[in-house]
Amino acid sequence: MKKKKSLKGLGARYGIKPRKQYTKVHFTLKKKRVCPDCGSKNFRRIAVGIWSCKKCPHKVAGMAYDIKV
Repeated sequence: MKKKKSLKGLGARYGIKPRKQYTKVHFTLKKKRVCPDCGSKNFRRIAVGIWSCKKCPHKVAGMAYDIKV
C-alpha cells in the first residue's frame, strides 16, 4: 500500500492541482541531504538558493527548492 503524502497548510482550498504541486515542492525542500564536504546529514537551506551544513562551515549556492551538487 502506498503511503499518503500530507497536504498540511492548505486544507480543502485551491483545488487539487495546486495542492499536489505544493506537496511536491514541500517534500523536495524538506528531504534529508548529505553535505558534499563532510558527509553529514545536516545539510539544509538557510535562504532561497543558499544551502549550508550545520556541522562544517561549507556553503553552496544552488536552486531555490533543491540542490544539484
